[in-house]
Amino acid sequence: MKTFGLDTNIVLRLIVDDDPAQRRAALTFGAGLGRDHGAFVSLISLLELDWALRSQYGFQKTDVTAVIGKLLHTRGLIVEHHSMVVRALRLVEASNADFADTLIACRSLDEGCVSIKTFDKKAAGKIPGMELLA
Repeated sequence: MKTFGLDTNIVLRLIVDDDPAQRRAALTFGAGLGRDHGAFVSLISLLELDWALRSQYGFQKTDVTAVIGKLLHTRGLIVEHHSMVVRALRLVEASNADFADTLIACRSLDEGCVSIKTFDKKAAGKIPGMELLA
């Protein structure tokens, strides 16, 4: 079975209906997931998705984490570093931190970093491993 990488705009069209023609094409592609083909979503696309849904489409943080959670359970969809994304989502739920910050922390800690330096006081106060630089 072939696997295709997905750009963020394809994933967005599966979620929002702001371009009917693109949405139809994305839904048709999505219908074949796990049967005709697989698809890969990168961490970068997840970060773009979080940003776009919140800043461009007015989604709340909880709505975005629900969307990402659904992607993790979509048949035929491979999410880069699946278990790390799950940990990041749990951190969002437990701390009310931003998904991007929790993902940065999880990824850095997975690479063996002793901490994640930041100027973001909220992130440093909410996310284990994040600490203020100054």
